[in-house]
Amino acid sequence: MTHEYIHETRLSQPREQVFAWHERPGALPRLTPPFGGGPDQVRQAPSDGIEPGSEAELGVSVPGTFGMVHLPWTAEHGEWDPPHYFTDRMAKGPLGEWEHRHVFEETESGGTLIRDRVTVRPLPQWAGRLNDLGERVMTPQLNRIFAYRERQLKADLAFHDQHDGPRLTLAVSGSSGLIGSQVCALLETGGHTVVRLERGGSTGEGVIGWDPDRGLLNPRDLEGIDVVIHLGGESIATRFTPEKKREIMDSRVGSTNLLVRALGQVPAEKRPRALVVASAIGYYGTGRGDEVLTENSSSGDGFLAEVCREWERAAHGATAYGMRVVNVRTGLVLSPTGGLLKPQLPLMQAGLSGPMGGGEQWQSWIGLDDMAGAVAHLALTEDAEGPFNVAAPQPERQKNFARTVAGVLHRPAVVPTPLAGPRAVLGAQATEELVAASHRVDVGKLLASGYRFRNEDLRGCAQHILGRVS
Repeated sequence: MTHEYIHETRLSQPREQVFAWHERPGALPRLTPPFGGGPDQVRQAPSDGIEPGSEAELGVSVPGTFGMVHLPWTAEHGEWDPPHYFTDRMAKGPLGEWEHRHVFEETESGGTLIRDRVTVRPLPQWAGRLNDLGERVMTPQLNRIFAYRERQLKADLAFHDQHDGPRLTLAVSGSSGLIGSQVCALLETGGHTVVRLERGGSTGEGVIGWDPDRGLLNPRDLEGIDVVIHLGGESIATRFTPEKKREIMDSRVGSTNLLVRALGQVPAEKRPRALVVASAIGYYGTGRGDEVLTENSSSGDGFLAEVCREWERAAHGATAYGMRVVNVRTGLVLSPTGGLLKPQLPLMQAGLSGPMGGGEQWQSWIGLDDMAGAVAHLALTEDAEGPFNVAAPQPERQKNFARTVAGVLHRPAVVPTPLAGPRAVLGAQATEELVAASHRVDVGKLLASGYRFRNEDLRGCAQHILGRVS
């Protein structure tokens, strides 16, 4: 026996545009939900888009592991008739059968109706419980998955409609990271060409090989690139030992200096027009309390503030070559698959979260999709220049943050957590700068540049990324 599920999505964009979005390489990462219940991890991109025979390697979360344990899932594309329909099926995975048929129809208003038809058959040991699985498990999970996909698709198409200028070629470092992978996918679905800067890789189709540790980057590889986006850097979620501090500083400042030197050696007529470099709201240091921080606020105290100052200074060197430079002062990025939220989810799900270190410190958070959207927006917006605070417009005190996200999971958030716990893991300095720091940033400059947020309030963002929209 099989279970059949149908979901319909109505869009204002014409069918050819919507189908083309699905054909591009970033479509699968953009549509894959981060909260489980189906394929929720892209391990290997489709080998040949959505054409017949193309395969992608995915993962599906094991229930109760909070996305930390995945089972392998191989998807294979079958029938294909652009712009009318395409199909994919599970070639290998944890079900007896999974087939997904995507049908695209024109509407009377000139828009598009997507009809997703999914056929699911469980493994033999579950066949006798199919009705129970279908009604109590499969249908609710598929509702969550396709509601997420619909929100993603509508927001991405709206983003591309807003940024309908010439299609660019962009080089991106840190392209496999939490933020970089989504920046690349968003740009690709808009028809832009993304070239990935890969450490130790060989320069070839779609790849620029470089080695920041050895100072190696061929300036010729940057010729013809329109914008460079530099998002790489050693993780800061660690003890700030002298060795780790050197690694964190060198991975950001050293690599940026290398990029700027190489850009200066590119002939002016072939040189990229813009350099977008990550920074962080750690620029403002510690001890800022309730102060509202704008891009004109002074830098603060602490190791991370020093890193951000040097990082931004290195990037600013590209202005000597007539390039537009943007420093992205990143807030606390939210996703179940990484960043601030991932390590907190098991405690929240268990009802063991609550105020940390008193909970009065401000957290300037931002959802992963808005983080990727803001970076892409600043790369594509020709008059965007200088530092930008990139966080949601509504920062939250830590105790309210914990209460809101736990509430979306229908869990309490009343268990106080003293800073002694983080200090035991991270040490005193990292705890002070990562956990106890208070940053209440203003994002008026980002809004004035024309960026349109997908999720301005924390509850709406948490509902989206956790698949708990009512």
